[in-house]
Amino acid sequence: MKKIIITALAGLALLFTACEKDIDLLPKDTLVVESFFKSANDYKVFVNTFYDQLPGFGLPSRDNDADIAYAGSAVSNSTYIESQQSGTWNGSYAAIRNHSLVIKGAEALEDAALKDQVQVYVAEARFFRAMAYYTLLREFGGVPLVDHPLGLNEKEILYGPRSTFEETVNFIVADLDAAIATKRLGSLEGAANVGRITAEAAYALKSRVCLFAGTWFKYHGSGGNANALLTQAKEAANSIISGGKFSLFKRDDVLGSLSESYRYLFTLESDVQSNPANLGKGDQSEFILVRKHNKEDRHGGYISVNSGNLSPTKKLIDMFLDNTGLPITHSKSVFHGHGFSIDADTKKPNNFEYKDRDPRMSAILIEPFTQFWYHTPYDRDFTKTDLTGTGGWNDGMWTSNTGYLLHKFIPETAGGVAIDYPVFRYAEILLNYAEAVYELDGSISDQDLNKSINLLRDRVEMPHLTNAFVTSNGLDMKQEIRRERTIELCFEGFRYDDLRRWKTAETEMKEDVKGVQWANSLLPTSFEVYKDQTKATVTVTNHINTQFETDADGFLIREKAADRQFESKHYLKPLPLRQIAINPQLKQNPGWASN
Repeated sequence: MKKIIITALAGLALLFTACEKDIDLLPKDTLVVESFFKSANDYKVFVNTFYDQLPGFGLPSRDNDADIAYAGSAVSNSTYIESQQSGTWNGSYAAIRNHSLVIKGAEALEDAALKDQVQVYVAEARFFRAMAYYTLLREFGGVPLVDHPLGLNEKEILYGPRSTFEETVNFIVADLDAAIATKRLGSLEGAANVGRITAEAAYALKSRVCLFAGTWFKYHGSGGNANALLTQAKEAANSIISGGKFSLFKRDDVLGSLSESYRYLFTLESDVQSNPANLGKGDQSEFILVRKHNKEDRHGGYISVNSGNLSPTKKLIDMFLDNTGLPITHSKSVFHGHGFSIDADTKKPNNFEYKDRDPRMSAILIEPFTQFWYHTPYDRDFTKTDLTGTGGWNDGMWTSNTGYLLHKFIPETAGGVAIDYPVFRYAEILLNYAEAVYELDGSISDQDLNKSINLLRDRVEMPHLTNAFVTSNGLDMKQEIRRERTIELCFEGFRYDDLRRWKTAETEMKEDVKGVQWANSLLPTSFEVYKDQTKATVTVTNHINTQFETDADGFLIREKAADRQFESKHYLKPLPLRQIAINPQLKQNPGWASN
């Protein structure tokens, strides 16, 4: 008798054992299909494993100029070198093999009814394959394209040359178009199927891919039809906008201040109260696709406020507009300046840096010398209308290595393990649309701004971005669109890719990485908080390693420009050396030693 064992996750090999008297083996390229995929449920079970490939909490920061890891980063300062192996390379191709098993397996089905029934899973597999190839594209550029599980004798593919950047992009877009064309994405009904890939998720990925590639071709001048891709990015985003299924989360009617909707959007839970209005995951329609978590059997994670893994930089903080819509460097800005003073009456610190700014600043950052709720070991009692009781407080610096403390993604309930991670949200789609329109035409109408960026500004009641405002204040529309993207999507993994596709990393990534104004800023020595409904005095503690220098104005220099580099070769990562050794036709990216 014969026994077949399928290794679904590794995707690299199929194992089998057989008695000698029964050695009638199936062909290698049909083994899985004929042995495992017997029903629609078999396809569903296999495809369900793909959902663990969605990005989530706990992934390393793609360090850039807006945030920096506690111990610095080889990505941030571009000091990484060629290596033998790449987890991105190996993991992506292992996943791609499994995606292709589903796609090709369904094509080989002879049962017409079953073949039609499994098209929804084929469409999902195409989405995940497109996502895996996009992961490779972002890191390495063009890569070898494989659209089916390789047999033992397919050396021309296994040891062939890599495809071009443009060919790789076209392959990704073709997979997404094919998935959308089935009209099956999102067709599965019932509570157990909530959170599966939808047509809107496929359009969102297409918009992201085409904007990345279109601007890459435009600014790197490396071939490819930039305008065609930018048009597709615009149209894919517009398909979601015009569909009307999604909207920005704006519930200041029950949450209070202008910044609360933005802040609580990223910490919604349904099993416990996670915000003052007791809104849950079902009360938002901004997330297009999430990596789902629950407290029973699918725990997630969160960004820890005291880990120092993601520390905002002064450069990011300076990008927040003042509340009149002007950059803080503008001559008409109402910005009060950096640093602190002590209020003569209240004896509490005034934080000039946070005054009269875009409300998203107080949603994304914890203001120094203020009390806040932190999930562990504290657990907020939402029946109280203020911060009396047990809570955390930012005693100036905490464990951030820049002095700026992240608030975004920080839950106020213990554990926070049931927070969903947004893979795609509507805000990104609005920003993709605005940027694609501008990059195509070199301009954008007020109508299109109202359709996109100004919806984001409406959420926090910031002044609209208009052509007249830009002209009258001597601003640059392209830079304001990019600024809006950086602020709205900060700490969601976009900035590093944005700098590279805009081809500005060679400038932006080589600057000093700065923190708070440490010297000459009248830092208070203590301040008052509430603890257990009683006033308590907190002594300011210096958690920043004072070995770091400060500039002429007293700002902390976390990483000096002299120690940072970004050469043209750093726009793409080097291919793993082992792959080049195995396949001599696999040429290294330009500028690397093994090229």
